[in-house]
Amino acid sequence: MSRLVLVLVLFSVVIVRGSVCSECYWNSKCSYELFATATPYDNIRGDLRDHAQDNDCKVISLWSLHRHGNRNPGVDVTRDVKELQHKIKLLLDVPDNRRSNNCYQDMDDLMKWRWNTTLENSTSYLTGVGYEELYQLGRRILMRYHDFVKSVDNAYFRATNSQRTEVSLAAYVRGLSDGDDTLNFTTAIDAPLQRDDVIRPYETCARYQDEVKNGQKVTEELAAYDTSAEFLAIRDRVQAKMFVDYKISSREVFTLYELCRFERSWDPKLRSPWCSFFTDQDLVVLEYRDDIRHYYRNGYGSQINLDLGAQAMKNLYETFVAASKSEQTTMVSYFTHDTMLEMVYCALGLFRDREPLKGSTRKANRLWRSTEFTAFASNFIAVLYRCSKSDEEELRVQFLINEKPTALCPEDGCAWQQFLNTFQVFSTAKLDFCGTNESGASHLSGRSDMKMNLASSLMILVMITSIL
Repeated sequence: MSRLVLVLVLFSVVIVRGSVCSECYWNSKCSYELFATATPYDNIRGDLRDHAQDNDCKVISLWSLHRHGNRNPGVDVTRDVKELQHKIKLLLDVPDNRRSNNCYQDMDDLMKWRWNTTLENSTSYLTGVGYEELYQLGRRILMRYHDFVKSVDNAYFRATNSQRTEVSLAAYVRGLSDGDDTLNFTTAIDAPLQRDDVIRPYETCARYQDEVKNGQKVTEELAAYDTSAEFLAIRDRVQAKMFVDYKISSREVFTLYELCRFERSWDPKLRSPWCSFFTDQDLVVLEYRDDIRHYYRNGYGSQINLDLGAQAMKNLYETFVAASKSEQTTMVSYFTHDTMLEMVYCALGLFRDREPLKGSTRKANRLWRSTEFTAFASNFIAVLYRCSKSDEEELRVQFLINEKPTALCPEDGCAWQQFLNTFQVFSTAKLDFCGTNESGASHLSGRSDMKMNLASSLMILVMITSIL
């Protein structure tokens, strides 16, 4: 009797699991949601409003570094995606080609899908989804640090010279004021710099461009990934679901993945019929490819990346040291790209695996996961507090990554001396190893003194209007 009960229990588990996670994409209840650097922010973030507040502590400075929000694919990806989807759609026009290993409903959804021609004219532009990500973050910061934001003496904001970062900054500033006419932070927005050694030093660093970004290591590790057993198995499975009479390439598989992960991030239900070509395990393996690319292009794959990350940390250190000696409060926020955030985390020694990642073999339990720290709208926030305890004043520093505590400090923050011990090394950071001249692009000014030039103001206004 006991054996019969056990068999029935096991059978019922199989049925329940089968009903929840069927092989069809359209009705799957457990679709994988992590897509490396194209992951929506809400999929991985915490909520800084949930952290306990110490009534004996007052915020005197807030410094933050942000990645732009959700964007359109870049020029190369857009071109590849357009070509591949057009090829597949032409094949689907032939009824016999629809008899693939895909589920009928998934095939129906593919047939109904239409190419968005605006993508070709707005490559890498911030999307409406991305605008909302930064707007809501600004609102949460206002709610969490309300007294500080409403009375801050000096504010300074700057983005890199790109549409997606400038409009992300505009969304963030709008969220910080959240309809309060007395909070006008637009005057604190500085115009982008043609050369920005604080938040984009890698662009003008000759050694980085030659040895890292365009070096052989990234190419070699990606080639090793593309010939790994796991990836080749994915290619075979996708081939079986496709309707082509030729051997699909590794590039086409990843292009299909790009179409899947970008297109689903814009859908209100976070679904895309293009993801039906992959199993959840396929998506886990494909996520690793981005991690390999970013590890060697922006991460621990080169000491140059660590040295470049020191520039932003020098700015943070100088900002907090100045605030610790001042009676005025300061707020500094920069808007940049995943490259800069990853370099900063490397400079701080975060997310470092004992052994380097390899393209040939996926490390499932790795620390370096771009999904977790450089998804769209990812951020690094540092908060300096002045606390009054036992008739003595002390300074404390709290760090958050994507609104969650970090390994740098306990949740309630580090003592001031701990901060100095960790960050003082960045005070002498230079870019002379790059073979280029330093521009000295570091600023912190009062809100009343900061003016955005007219051209930038008009450009951001046009961009926001086009998104909304």
